[in-house]
Amino acid sequence: MKKIVLLLSLIQLIISLKAENIPWESGQELNVFAPSGLKLRAAPGTDAEILDIVHYGDVVTVINSFEFSEDKKDRIDWIDGHWILVDFQGIAGYLFDGFLSNMNFPGSEAELKNDGYSFAYALGEYFDRNFTFQRMLDSTDNHQIYLLDQGIKVKRVHADSSWNIWIELPEHKISDVLNVMRGMIEYRQERTQFEKSLIYIEGMDGKVKKVKANLDNPVIIEKKQNGNILVKASGSSSC
Repeated sequence: MKKIVLLLSLIQLIISLKAENIPWESGQELNVFAPSGLKLRAAPGTDAEILDIVHYGDVVTVINSFEFSEDKKDRIDWIDGHWILVDFQGIAGYLFDGFLSNMNFPGSEAELKNDGYSFAYALGEYFDRNFTFQRMLDSTDNHQIYLLDQGIKVKRVHADSSWNIWIELPEHKISDVLNVMRGMIEYRQERTQFEKSLIYIEGMDGKVKKVKANLDNPVIIEKKQNGNILVKASGSSSC
């Protein structure tokens, strides 16, 4: 019995270590989503020397890929992540990857959370415009379920001007969705209100497993047991 327990513990450890592999590849370009920018540092950690300031909208390049180690883990503003080595305009340094993503910046007016539009509408527009449609799974007068590329599954339910949307993303992080949502907000005051609305919920392992934007039209982002990220949002498409 002890051997079985030991074997199971070893398997869990191997799975855990595998999950800690860096998701980024050497040479991969990542977008900077931090609204106030990020400090490029000479070493991992917030106390290291500042080499440069990287602004929202900038692009950095991953220099190398390696297994994450404990000394490179960090949590900043409730975002779990790691310090990774990148190149920014010829300068090599470390950035916290909780505010980096390979997802695109919201680019069109429909992808922004302007007056009269909820995150439910803006998120639906963002994923439809930035990921390629694969096939329809189910469709009726008031709801659609379909697949986008990268295995992303979308369910839309609408009636008149109200929207409910569920988006399931494999191989992404909670911070990816949060970063995109931050990019949908144009004005600083609204962004401040959004940050104040966020409620972070930890799992038994101490990591953030769910984030709720406690707004009039709420949004929930959670990590499922299979590792996928599930986004649930509701609201209206117009005033």
